[in-house]
Amino acid sequence: MTASSTYTLEQFLADTRATIKTKGIPSGLAEIRDHLEELLHNPDLLKKHLGDPPRYTQLTTIGHDPQTDVHVLVHGREKAGKSSVHDHGPCWVVYGNYRNPTRMRRWRRLDDGSRPGHAELELQREFLNEPGHAVAFAVGDIHSIEYGDDTFFIRVTGGDVETQRTLRFDIEKKTVEVADRTRGQQ
Repeated sequence: MTASSTYTLEQFLADTRATIKTKGIPSGLAEIRDHLEELLHNPDLLKKHLGDPPRYTQLTTIGHDPQTDVHVLVHGREKAGKSSVHDHGPCWVVYGNYRNPTRMRRWRRLDDGSRPGHAELELQREFLNEPGHAVAFAVGDIHSIEYGDDTFFIRVTGGDVETQRTLRFDIEKKTVEVADRTRGQQ
C-alpha cells in the first residue's frame, strides 16, 4: 500500500477470502489477523460505517462475505465492561482494537469435560490488545475480554456467532453452561 491509499473493508474481505481458500482455517488465522491489523489503520473506517462521530453500538455488522461466511462486526462501548469467560462455539474469531485497548485473557480447560456442568480453567495468558493490533482465537479457544470507556473494537468471525450455541464458564464456581445466542443468551 502506498501512503496515499487506504485499506478498505472490501479489500479486507477479498484478502480474507483468498487466505481461507489457499491456507484454510486454522492455518490462515495469523494471516487474517494481519489483514485486520491493516484495516484497523484505516482512519475513516468507523466514520464510514457508524457515522461522524461514530455512534456507540453494542454490535453492528459492517461486512459479510457469503462465500466464506466471514462476518465483520463493530463493538463500540461508551462505558467500561467485560465479557464472561467464553468460547465461540464452532466459530473462530479475530479481535482488533480500533480505539483504546482491550485486556484479553486466554484460558485453558484442565478437566476432560466428562462431568456435565463442571469445568476447571486456568489463566494461560493475559495481555493488553492495543489499538491497531489484533489477536486470533481458533475454534474452541476459551477467552474473556475487558475494556475501558470509549472503546471500539472489530470482531471478525468465521460463521455467525450470534446464531450459535457457545460455552460460558464461571471460574469461581467451576461451572460451564451452554448459551444459546439465538435466544439472546450471552
